[in-house]
Amino acid sequence: HWAVAWKYPASQALAVVQAVDFRIGRSGRITPVLRVEPVKLDDRRIEYVSAGSLQRWQSLDIRPGDQVVIRLSGLTIPALDSVLWRTQQRAELQVPDAKTYHNLSCWRATPACASQFRARLVWLSGKQGLALPGVGPGTWDKLLRAQQINSLTDWLDLSTEQLSRVPGLGPRSAAALQQSFQLARQRPQQAWLRALGVPGNVTLDADWDTLAQRSSADWQLQAFFQHPQVQALRTQLRTAQIAGF
Repeated sequence: HWAVAWKYPASQALAVVQAVDFRIGRSGRITPVLRVEPVKLDDRRIEYVSAGSLQRWQSLDIRPGDQVVIRLSGLTIPALDSVLWRTQQRAELQVPDAKTYHNLSCWRATPACASQFRARLVWLSGKQGLALPGVGPGTWDKLLRAQQINSLTDWLDLSTEQLSRVPGLGPRSAAALQQSFQLARQRPQQAWLRALGVPGNVTLDADWDTLAQRSSADWQLQAFFQHPQVQALRTQLRTAQIAGF
């Protein structure tokens, strides 16, 4: 009871902003990320730092050329501390409209939806979704660059031969990826609904039609099950003979 712990002040560094990227997550949340001239902070090379929320970035109005103070949050994560100096020339930026992106936006790979659609794919294959071994952000990046995916479930129809023609995927990698994709067909409906992003903590213990009727008491679930793109995904999954759809 007599002991106390002393924490040293977090180290700080000054960095020049080179660009501002707007990353859109699976649920439509927009996170501005500052690309800065590389600086060292506690032996770590820092090139990117999150500005937190879109509202915080708007209040700080950070533009390329500004100088910002960054620190390590929890001694590991780069965090924006403050703006030290602003350049007089305020660069114009293409800021996403927050009203455009939400939990039911970006079900297809369009230029405006590139960030959110990619986030949906990463969530779908991750441990909180279908838990597909060897399938991660890099996998989806290769398939998206090769224009092999337009809808959230198009990858179910890709053959090993098609995958082997994707730049960055050799025959062995394509065969392993195809095996992972085949595992998705064996995942239960509950895992698929979580992977597609069904909102809330509803118990997914019934078939699609029953869940869709049950959702009438919850507007978020009702909007999810009645959304045209979600219904189109259901048709694709039923055609692929995924159980429960």
